[in-house]
Amino acid sequence: MRIQERLADLQKSMRAASIDGGMGATAIKDLMRRPNDSPSMETVEKLAKGLNTTAAWLAYEAGPKTLRPTSSGGLADASRNFGLARVDGSVSAGMFLAASVFDDTPGEMISAPRDPDYPFAAQLAFRVEGDSMDKAEPRPIRDGDFVICCAWSDLGLEPADGMILVIQQTLDDGRLRERSVKKFSLDGDRAIFAPMSSNPKHAPIIVPRDFNPEDGKQVTILGLVRFVFDYQVIRW
Repeated sequence: MRIQERLADLQKSMRAASIDGGMGATAIKDLMRRPNDSPSMETVEKLAKGLNTTAAWLAYEAGPKTLRPTSSGGLADASRNFGLARVDGSVSAGMFLAASVFDDTPGEMISAPRDPDYPFAAQLAFRVEGDSMDKAEPRPIRDGDFVICCAWSDLGLEPADGMILVIQQTLDDGRLRERSVKKFSLDGDRAIFAPMSSNPKHAPIIVPRDFNPEDGKQVTILGLVRFVFDYQVIRW
């Protein structure tokens, strides 16, 4: 557990780290007794302060591990590397569902490291269902994971070989939708969205390079996957 790692690095007691983070003296001890609980973002930021680390590293090992002292002698604000992403539903290869299932109203939010390369882009999160990307590299994307994405419409990019993307297929004039995670590649005039799976039932989605197939299916890129992590809800 990263809390224990930081305590060992700093040779610091749970009590001292709790107090330095602005919490009660037994806060970390109490948290360690409840390993299945998910702390709020506010609590993670306080823990990070007490452990001289960033909230992003503490939650996902995604940011700097050790904070640098500021010019005034204090520590940099850990919360600057940490934010919230709206969960935009699930991604599940091969599951076409009625459009009404994909509720776009604000709801569940999860903690997410801010993207260092695309700080201007909105962040979206999707809950992964199934095993269509369980062989993804450099990190498998497993059933129950969350993927944090930059909204594709904010990036101004062209899809490039090797990108891991969240895509949406629609049928019946948009009344049926499927959302899934795929690895993108180009092959001549074809765009290929391929699974990376141990399960042979998952097949690639192959469309013309202009994304306008003749079979009535429409393919849209929703997001560029930037982070993958395990389930950690912080607000509903």
